[in-house]
Amino acid sequence: GVKKGDRVGIVGIGGLGHLAIQYAHALGAEVIAFSHSPNKRQQCLELGATTFVDTSVKSEVDAVRGTLDYLFITSNSKSSQYAEFISWMAFEGTIVLLAVPEGTMTFAPFDIILKEVSITGSLIGGVNVLKKTLEFASKNNIRPTIEKYPIDQVNEALQHMDQGRARYRIVLTH
Repeated sequence: GVKKGDRVGIVGIGGLGHLAIQYAHALGAEVIAFSHSPNKRQQCLELGATTFVDTSVKSEVDAVRGTLDYLFITSNSKSSQYAEFISWMAFEGTIVLLAVPEGTMTFAPFDIILKEVSITGSLIGGVNVLKKTLEFASKNNIRPTIEKYPIDQVNEALQHMDQGRARYRIVLTH
């Protein structure tokens, strides 16, 4: 698993990704947050990312290419992006899918073989895993960033979320 000093990338800075940044930081990793939304830069750094990479800026992506020990994919990235993700990995790096891409993933098998990159996935754990996860979160002050909406504004909350403006979880209250 992730340990102190590992270089950990997080793709998909949303409801799950903003928590992944905090977990990786609490484990002592050097955290690199990847997003095509430059307006998330400051908040990613405040959550514990060491570096923010705007994926639309080639020089920023090139600066981290071949350096990641782990890459956690927390968003439904396009299947065609996996060749790029593999290029970010260090030798014997691990890509962990926490979200499912649409369709079939496309990449050259040689790229995985050459760098000995592993690709794995994870779903929610059992009761014991959840208990340990919540204890770790409590001990390390890992908290979700939420926006509250009254229940009678559920349509506005959904619109806000659909427009990608939610930071990072929406909670309905009554």
